[in-house]
Amino acid sequence: MDELLHKLSAQRRRIKGARVADAAFRWAFYASVAACLTVLISKFAGFALPTALGAAALACLPAAMAIREWARAFSIRDCAIHLDRLLGLDERLSTAIETGDGMGAALRADATGALNRSTLPRHALPREAKLLGGGLLLLAALVAIPAPGPSGAKGDPVFEAATAAELAKLESLANVDIQFKEAAEALKQGRPEEALALTEEARRRLAEKLLEGNGSGSAAELQRRLDDATAIAAALSAELARVGRTVHAPPPAVAQAKLARQKSVEEGSPAADPSAALPPASRAAVSQNVPWHPRYDPVIRRYFGRDP
Repeated sequence: MDELLHKLSAQRRRIKGARVADAAFRWAFYASVAACLTVLISKFAGFALPTALGAAALACLPAAMAIREWARAFSIRDCAIHLDRLLGLDERLSTAIETGDGMGAALRADATGALNRSTLPRHALPREAKLLGGGLLLLAALVAIPAPGPSGAKGDPVFEAATAAELAKLESLANVDIQFKEAAEALKQGRPEEALALTEEARRRLAEKLLEGNGSGSAAELQRRLDDATAIAAALSAELARVGRTVHAPPPAVAQAKLARQKSVEEGSPAADPSAALPPASRAAVSQNVPWHPRYDPVIRRYFGRDP
């Protein structure tokens, strides 16, 4: 029995090692497929993946499944049953190790001879192991390929120089309106469209303050800040258009403020024309910012129900 147990123990270690390797290869392939999909999604979604964390996850999954397979119970009796089925020995091995004294010695001798005469088939790797190399090559190619960026923007020195100049201007206006600070952060993180939208919104607020005449500081100071915001928005729009990015131009800030005021009047809350309360110099400054010629001001006012 010692010889039979010795042979079965050796076969048990071999079979268990093969199962562990199969599990590692199989789950390494599944992990490579999941990693390929994750990298592909991250490339198109525009977010970066931590390389060290991704590599650790790729290695941990097959290692964990291999450890799980190694910890699975596989006794000498299980090995004997497995070899009986694999070699077609009609349960001679399992019967020999379960039989006690008496006929046990003859059965063990017969089982040992049958095991020695049998030829173990060659272990075949799982199908996933043959595909693992291709999955790893595909993953390496996806990691090496740069992410598809917006047309013409990434790596354009003119675009980067222009946005850097506008970033400095936005940071200088950060104490005027919180949206200028948010626009600067968006531009710093490579989101010029969002920065443009925030700048236009802050510009609209400045125009409303200028029309209402209740902003902090003089009308000339408000007009200067409005001009700075207008220049920043125009520069960002021009650069985005130059590199082929879609720019959705908002309505002019002053016209938008006037339309909002007219809407409030039509809803039954009339208010005095705020621009009439401005001094002539401030009114001229507002007229310079509107997208129409100042001589059409009386016509525009009459159209919206406010005679000059």
